[in-house]
Order: sequence, then structure tokens, then C-alpha cells
Amino acid sequence: MQSFTDAFPELAFVLASELRATGRADLASELEACSVRDVSYDSEANAGLIALDPTRELNFVERNVIGQKFGQVVTFSRPRYASLQLDNFGRVVGVELLGPPADLASSLLLTSNNRWRGP
Repeated sequence: MQSFTDAFPELAFVLASELRATGRADLASELEACSVRDVSYDSEANAGLIALDPTRELNFVERNVIGQKFGQVVTFSRPRYASLQLDNFGRVVGVELLGPPADLASSLLLTSNNRWRGP
């Protein structure tokens, strides 16, 4: 699997810098260490999701008793088009992009697993 920083270096740098500037260096380090699991992009809606594999594995109780659920969203003042998704254990699990710049949208389209292939 490709790391998030290798797949999207500029986005990783901007998001990690913003997290560190707002006192969330822990999330910045975790984001930089994550691997890309899946990329989805809808060019009509100009929206994408980069699903990430967290660095910390869940233990037996967390996985089978509590279960992984959506936790919270971390928004950014810069860039406004991105938000970080955390699970209920505080692990980074995704980056949502709404209205990304054209160069990033192109990268998302090229790496997306949900590209429209035509008839």
C-alpha cells in the first residue's frame, strides 16, 4: 500500500502543517504515517474521499465488542475544502475533499477506484 504522503505529498504537507499549527501534532504524525486504502472521486459533484488505514490496530475488545464507528470530523481553516475523519478511537481513517483545486481533483480522478469507464 502507498503511504498518504507518497500518494498526495502537497495535501499531506498542508494538512499536517495546519494540524501542527493548531496544536494537533499527534494527528499530524498519524496522518503522515497512514497508508491509502481506497480513493473515491465524483467529478460531477467535485467531491472525493481518501480512505486511510490507521497505524494503530484495534485490539480484540475494541474490534469485536465495542466496534469501529464514526467518531468526529476535524475541519481546517486552510484549506477549507478538506476535513479529516476520525473513528471512535481517535484514529485517522479518512480525508474528505469537497471542491478541491483542479490539480488535486485530477490526481484524485487518476487514483480513484470509482472512475466512470463509459459504456
